[in-house]
Amino acid sequence: MFIEDIRNDFYNILLGNRVLLLVHYDVDAICACKILQGLFKCDNISYTLVPVGGISELKTAYEENNEEIKYVVLINCGGTIDLVDILQPDEEVVFFVLDSHKPTDICNVYSDGQVRLVYKDDEENIPNFDDIFRDDEDEENEESGNGREGLEVLVEHRRARKEWEERRHTLMFNYTQFSYYGKPSACVLIELSALASRLSQAALWAAAVAAEAHAALYVRSPARCLLDAEALHRYVAAARRHDDSTANRTACVVMEKDAWLPLYREWTLEAALSHAAMLAPKLKLYARSGSSRLRQLLADMGFPLQQARQAYRSMDVELRRSLLTALEAAAPKHKLPVPTKATFILQRPHMSPLAALDAVYVIMALIEHETLPKAEGFQLALAALEVSGENEAWRKGSAAARRCLQAVASLVHATLSARKLLLAGPFSYFIVQDGTPEASVVRGPLWLGEAARWAAGGAARPLLASAGTDPHTCILLGLPPRFEQEPRNLFGAAFEQAATKSGVTVSLDNVDTSVITLPTSQRAQFLDALTALLA
Repeated sequence: MFIEDIRNDFYNILLGNRVLLLVHYDVDAICACKILQGLFKCDNISYTLVPVGGISELKTAYEENNEEIKYVVLINCGGTIDLVDILQPDEEVVFFVLDSHKPTDICNVYSDGQVRLVYKDDEENIPNFDDIFRDDEDEENEESGNGREGLEVLVEHRRARKEWEERRHTLMFNYTQFSYYGKPSACVLIELSALASRLSQAALWAAAVAAEAHAALYVRSPARCLLDAEALHRYVAAARRHDDSTANRTACVVMEKDAWLPLYREWTLEAALSHAAMLAPKLKLYARSGSSRLRQLLADMGFPLQQARQAYRSMDVELRRSLLTALEAAAPKHKLPVPTKATFILQRPHMSPLAALDAVYVIMALIEHETLPKAEGFQLALAALEVSGENEAWRKGSAAARRCLQAVASLVHATLSARKLLLAGPFSYFIVQDGTPEASVVRGPLWLGEAARWAAGGAARPLLASAGTDPHTCILLGLPPRFEQEPRNLFGAAFEQAATKSGVTVSLDNVDTSVITLPTSQRAQFLDALTALLA
């Protein structure tokens, strides 16, 4: 069931109770967790925090931590599965689900109150209860009738039931055929913070990073991203006016035009341009003439190569001041998209500003760190969202993010230059070979997805990407065509059907249904089945 009042029907119920908090490994979930932690701290709500990576980890986390727990809060997990059926909880346990993964499981929608959905996205076209669930108690005795009239009633009942089942099948197919994302969970919780009079710069920054993640990772259309962040814009503007009126000199979140370049303040301008998801594919840096195109872009911007190759902070001050106008002036000549946009910036006294886009990549790098245990990376990602003082977690994440972006660029350049982006009927695909330097970076869905978006370049054809997770298992994810404008994904339903028809042992454990794992030895067989299905 959907709750009506996020404060009274959700947050106030948690007051005075111990809460089990289950959080998925993604940028939005970590930002939402940061906001919720701040609220819990203000109101002295005790909680147990457990990060989860998939459905099996969700089940294990609940089983190991449900003792004397009445309320469970799930962030970006649990919404797309039948929670009661999978977790088998006691009747008094209540689940509050805030999950941006869609579509929401229909059993959760029509739960009698044990599963309570914190937010309903206006894109969800949920079927009516009577069209999905049917009470057959009246039909149990349908064969008790005698004679001709009894037989006619029986035939009529069976005909009506068959029509209902066919209608139900069509409705459920239309409802579940696409997987997609709703409003960022952190943007929902920032509204709760405002209702509870608990707005802070830390909460605003976390919500800003989550909103930027949905835009940068293309999980929401540009128009939807603007609508999602509408309330956040108002809160940021109000906080800015308050800080100006009180001469507050603490860290604050602002909305400013900025270059859409990853980590450029902590990198060189040349490197940032080479690893910008918006620009690098358009410059075709994988080609022999790619480096000359990049140099020409810098020349048209009026930036000497010597300046572009040194740390941004060491560049000439006048060049730094002219960066945005120079980028905007040179982009049309090279047929590049507008390389600047209004974005969220964290301004800190006596320290360099932080861009929300940079925070997205930092958190991604910490979540899927090459060497750190996942739980440690999760805690570092939370720490990287701190708004004040020097931050060791940010420095570690920034260095890791630059390495990951370099690995993604190297992988895509090698794939495209060697023509390893293969065509399989209705879709294209590439496979990351085990043993390559980049394989250890893209073994998770976040960075493999980044590589897939680079390789696709906004093409009109769907794309699959696969990489090994261990010597015997691989991950496979699907990217819809023209994902920048319409990110709804049909691969979740297609993967399930292809697995059934091919007999391949596929794990559908990921909360994003467009991501699966399967035995590496059966990958070719599965791709053949998928090709036949989508042809």
